[in-house]
Amino acid sequence: MIKFLLDPFNILWLFVLTGLVAYLFKKRAIAGAVFIISGGWFLLISTPLVPSFLLNSLEDQYEPVSVAAIADVQAPYHIVVLGGGHGFDDRLPPNSLLSLNALGRLNEGIRLHRQLPNSMLVLSGYSSSGRTTQAEMLRNAAILLGVEEDKLLIQKEPGNTYEEAEVYAERFGTGQPVIVVTSAAHMPRAVIVFEKFGITPLPSPTNYRLKGSWKRKKLSLPALNNIDNLRISLSEHAAIIREKFR
Repeated sequence: MIKFLLDPFNILWLFVLTGLVAYLFKKRAIAGAVFIISGGWFLLISTPLVPSFLLNSLEDQYEPVSVAAIADVQAPYHIVVLGGGHGFDDRLPPNSLLSLNALGRLNEGIRLHRQLPNSMLVLSGYSSSGRTTQAEMLRNAAILLGVEEDKLLIQKEPGNTYEEAEVYAERFGTGQPVIVVTSAAHMPRAVIVFEKFGITPLPSPTNYRLKGSWKRKKLSLPALNNIDNLRISLSEHAAIIREKFR
């Protein structure tokens, strides 16, 4: 139920449905008020003022790692790339089977790996279908993109961020220097979760949804991407609260 209500579009449909029911039962004044509220809610969620504010509050917390700022580039970093989804299609190579989210994370991981000569890529994620796991698909794509297989470690068990950190800590402990790669909006939660297991990661976010002038835009015509930005922001903020009380 909470997940349902965290989607602003679902709330819009609840308003509309309530208005229609009131109209059918001849409650014209109530119906009119609800439809006005529905219109206001639509403008609130589909224009960038609130969605961009909430999303920026997540994406602006960390910046991508600059290798030039790392004191010891020879350190044996583990670059942990969190899973982001994939599909199956026999016509397509592994990189095309990754979701755009997962591909962006892998690209960032490879960027760092190529500049840190003693690093290992740790690729993470399970399969809900029982077929090729996210970790295996990321490994296949990384090899296709030129990463040496002996520089890749995979963890196929985790199904969510908490499990990814838990499995990593159980397998490798807390003594390894770690860089975590995930989407910018997801990074604050990922850092909190890894710290729960005694790991202080160096965050390197990617997949920024708001860039350049879009970060400052407060007014525009209604657009579905604003609704999506708000949905992601609400979901992440709610998940952060949950992790703090877990």
